[in-house]
Amino acid sequence: MQSQFPTRSLSPLLPLVVVVAGCFLWLACSKPKPGLKHGAASASAVGSAAPLTAAKARDVCEHAAEPCACAAEQGGKLLTASFPERALQVMSRAPASCTSAALLGPRAEALAAVERGAEATALATSVLTQDAQNRFARRALAITALQRSEFGTADAILSKLVSEDDKDAASLFYVALIQRKGDHYNRAREGFLHVLRISPLYVDARYNLVTLTASAGAAQEAEHHYQELLQVAPVGDPRLIAARTALHQEGPNGPTELPVLHRSSAPIPSVSAAPAVLPSR
Repeated sequence: MQSQFPTRSLSPLLPLVVVVAGCFLWLACSKPKPGLKHGAASASAVGSAAPLTAAKARDVCEHAAEPCACAAEQGGKLLTASFPERALQVMSRAPASCTSAALLGPRAEALAAVERGAEATALATSVLTQDAQNRFARRALAITALQRSEFGTADAILSKLVSEDDKDAASLFYVALIQRKGDHYNRAREGFLHVLRISPLYVDARYNLVTLTASAGAAQEAEHHYQELLQVAPVGDPRLIAARTALHQEGPNGPTELPVLHRSSAPIPSVSAAPAVLPSR
């Protein structure tokens, strides 16, 4: 009896044991692999730290409860991160009913940055009749003045903007650009560095530091700024190509012009005897 007791007492439990074991085995096999779904989530998290692309901003705004406000916000962010073409794409897709200065001001600056000066001036002037203090529209007029080599006019507008907000990285960038166009190396260099202390991801400021120091023969510093530029500019950005070209020049006697950075009908002519490796922003 004793030798048969264990067999008789366990046999009813065997089906249950099999079922439980099968459940554990199924759970183990269906557990996500570390390199698959978890890895994809990590990549997505990394990607979310990058600047919002025009396509993503467009998609967000197309489904936004307030598309006008969304286009103004996303366009403004792209603009102040030195991506005026993308900003213009986002704002151009806003509904025709979006006529507030909050949207049209950034649009005017984006037009100016891509060297569509006549359109930028007309739109900025119109915006300022609605909102005389609109910073984007005022900066648009400064940019177009700078592109016409009217440095006094541009500097007056930018100086006023900076006096109102000493952390205005965009206005400070154009102040530094005026110094560069005037061949004031030290003031231009310090100006671009100051912009980066305020806004470390400001692509145009970092690009100008590469080309400015390279044109002066400061190869080690130029290479440092180029490596930093690689961290903030997206792959394929023309500023990376132009910066690398500047690094390959031998000393301060390289070509007087490199490719313009923002799409336009004509490049800005150099007004300096020094090499002019200048973005249109």
